[in-house]
Amino acid sequence: MIVLERRDDPVNAFRRELAVIPRLVGWIRGSGVHGEWKVPTVRERTSLAFGLNIDPVIDRPWEVEALAQLADTAGLALVAMQDHAYNPRFAETWTVLTAVALRTQRVHVLMNVATLALRPEPMLAKAAATLDRLTGGRVELGLGSGGIWDGIAAMGGPRWSPGEALAAIEDALRLCRLLWESAKSGEPVTYEGPIFRVDHLVFGPAPTRPIPLWVGAIKPRALRLAGELADGITVSTPYVLPEKLPQVNQWVNEGAERVGRDPATIRRLYNLLGVLDVPGGRSYRVNRPGLLGGPADA
Repeated sequence: MIVLERRDDPVNAFRRELAVIPRLVGWIRGSGVHGEWKVPTVRERTSLAFGLNIDPVIDRPWEVEALAQLADTAGLALVAMQDHAYNPRFAETWTVLTAVALRTQRVHVLMNVATLALRPEPMLAKAAATLDRLTGGRVELGLGSGGIWDGIAAMGGPRWSPGEALAAIEDALRLCRLLWESAKSGEPVTYEGPIFRVDHLVFGPAPTRPIPLWVGAIKPRALRLAGELADGITVSTPYVLPEKLPQVNQWVNEGAERVGRDPATIRRLYNLLGVLDVPGGRSYRVNRPGLLGGPADA
């Protein structure tokens, strides 16, 4: 996942960066970064895809639309947006993500990741199912507890303990699937979790298919939980540098194996924050010097 910095002309910058991707793919597939990140025992089943993270900043809304459409036509897998409603620069993420989804044709859209402390789970499940229906099945949903507790509290949200934050993610994973499945039958759902609960809720609409659920996590317990219950995990360069990826993988795999899941079925998303800097097409810079500094002929 490429996360662009703000530039005077981000659309043309992204066009240049798209030209780098074929060389970058070739280098990653033969490098230690991808070799450490994938599940080693299932090499033949591991695929590599790229996406674009666009900040929900709408002072120049045409740029957001143009970037998303360029990602769509270029064949990227995902257009994602972070969710930090307490940031005054950011617009409301679901609203912007919906606008992007309805202006694209094939690319999937991902909230990367939803702040559960500010988004009651039943409403989040309903929003995701609604957009999934509107887009013909192109929605994926990332879940995270929040983390920036001063900002969350300033908006009237809770200041969860680490245990409560983990419980919120588990509740959300379980409840999303219960609600989406119940929408097919019309049966009411009652769920009593540590954080989220519903009481004889008749839920709808149903999504077009089981929406993939990602977990944003960096700690061992949350990563093991993702391995047990989620469809994928998402981590970012400021918090998890490449040398830490093998350990992240191990924790996810431990969670999967504990409940009898195949670790290879759990997708791994790595947010590369910054820009791909391509002077002369020879080098790459993402978030820190040398992060993707492959061979000179890459």
